[in-house]
Amino acid sequence: MTTPPLSTSLSTDALAAALHDAANTQVARQGQRTAPAPTTTGGTPRMGSSANTRAGELRDMSVLNKILRGITGRSAELAESNYNLLRQRLQAGFSHIMAGYGVADMVKDVKLENNLSTQEKQDSAAVARLADLSARPMPANVKRGEFGVAPLDIMPYVDPKTKKFAATILEMNGSGYGNITTMEAGMLDKTMKAMGDVAHVLESEPNALFVVACSGREDPPAFGQSKKIHEKLMIANAIDTAIRQHHLEGQLAEAMTENGGASPGAPSGGARIIGLDSFDADALERNDKGEVVIENSVAKEKPGRDKDGIANLNKILSEQGDWNNPKEPAIVVGYTAQLAKAIQIGDDGAPYLNGRKVNVINNDRLILNINSLNEAQGKKLDTDQFIASNASYLPAASKGHAYAFANQYNKQPEVAAEFPQFSRPIVNEQAHSVEEIHTKVLDLLKEGKRAIIKPHGTGHGDGIRAFDMPELADPAKILAEIEESLAQVKGTYGDRGGLPYTISEYLTAARIDQPGHPLHTMKYELRIPVLADVTDPEQRLLKATHGAIIKIDGGSKLREGESGDFSKSFASVSAQVLATGLSADNFMKPLSDPETLKLLNLTEDDIAPLLKWATGYVAHTLENIDQAETILDKK
Repeated sequence: MTTPPLSTSLSTDALAAALHDAANTQVARQGQRTAPAPTTTGGTPRMGSSANTRAGELRDMSVLNKILRGITGRSAELAESNYNLLRQRLQAGFSHIMAGYGVADMVKDVKLENNLSTQEKQDSAAVARLADLSARPMPANVKRGEFGVAPLDIMPYVDPKTKKFAATILEMNGSGYGNITTMEAGMLDKTMKAMGDVAHVLESEPNALFVVACSGREDPPAFGQSKKIHEKLMIANAIDTAIRQHHLEGQLAEAMTENGGASPGAPSGGARIIGLDSFDADALERNDKGEVVIENSVAKEKPGRDKDGIANLNKILSEQGDWNNPKEPAIVVGYTAQLAKAIQIGDDGAPYLNGRKVNVINNDRLILNINSLNEAQGKKLDTDQFIASNASYLPAASKGHAYAFANQYNKQPEVAAEFPQFSRPIVNEQAHSVEEIHTKVLDLLKEGKRAIIKPHGTGHGDGIRAFDMPELADPAKILAEIEESLAQVKGTYGDRGGLPYTISEYLTAARIDQPGHPLHTMKYELRIPVLADVTDPEQRLLKATHGAIIKIDGGSKLREGESGDFSKSFASVSAQVLATGLSADNFMKPLSDPETLKLLNLTEDDIAPLLKWATGYVAHTLENIDQAETILDKK
């Protein structure tokens, strides 16, 4: 059905009027059609198929108009743009997802990043071809729904010995990563299908609760809603689609029973969808200018108030009718910072949200954050009590764990022989205090190796700092920079991020080498997602794709006389978006686009082995995930 056109200059009142007129016009048109003839007995005519169709169209129009009104805030133009993007991204699930409680408020006045132009430039044929070359079986210990996607951030560099393309892993990300919609369409579809594979939990928990979390409410003083929240709605839609399929299969099975399906069949309406954002801006203390008061990098709260609004969050859930005595599955989409505080760990080790057991958590960092906030009480989540959408959630949130698994994988003789350009040993030291970070940085510099420090459980490049050899002459300055890093992390993430830090070797990143090009001399990183292909559930596969992006560090362009050998700037797309207000597509390009490969002086012959290495690395991590808690103890 065509969306009513909206003038970009419409006020909210004018928008409502336009929608009202559009709906009335549709009703009037339906009313002009010839009424059905009376029945042969003179009774009220039955509604024919065409009338049923017309009634359905009117209901659809009413729902769509209601959704459009719901997402319209200060700008009708923005509302229309978001509406069209959401319809494209959610497709058949649009009405059900967007009509869910609180969902419309999560996108109101948020300029969603659509990434369509980046996605459309991906080379689908090349992506499918190279992904198939990288494919390998899903490890047998990974059950259905326990892995969806692990996007790897890869730093390319020129091997000093061979002078050829080489690369090292910077971090493994998880299912909650932003800009997933930059992925080539076919790979994105496979990833979403894998996300939905958790719906099999309904076989044992027919009224299961699924939690999908989004980062973006941790950053004082703005606390802005995420421009990527629609990507989490897409995951909710994928789960809901799988739930509906499960219900349909149940109905078909019921229909095949001896009594012809006379007993109550499985429900068919999918899941109850709930959008949660309980952030309370009124809880923040402000100065005379209305600015949020920041003390020690923390947004100050009024006495007795909670900016995350957990009490209100629980109240909202309690008002959802059958929350505490559920008759249907539910999917909650919310923010990581709020959900980490709201989800309690029961005596059985299971997660509970307002008293209701959480059966699935789709966000790697959320699991770590829940554990971190409950560590003082001696409580920890038992992964046998719920499904983590990625069994690899620990290395996905901890660079130290990701590096430990990489070193373990790379030490295998067959791996080192096949991928010498990707198997460089990674310096991987852990430090649990500022003093320990300082000592290990100085030790590394004394060995003649430059150092980089990376905090635990953060995003946006927050807290990452690098130190060059000449800085060894001023240890006090190094200490001050370390202290500043931890203060920034604590101010942004509270107890959810920071120590332990990973200390590693700083390597000189590759730069774009295209004289005359606007991006000439800028540093970049590769994002290589490894995803689950569950198209054939009996033969699940891992595949790596270059149908993603390069991340460009816009602040790294060399000035005249600079060598580019060392830089304290790092390529975080989200950080640059926050700093500049520009859209994300200013800082990323589609990797599989032949023009991008040409820009980087790379070919498919360079990329193909990297994809095979990436799939092998993730497979190794999943196969050995039972070592995740102890792998850092091994030297």
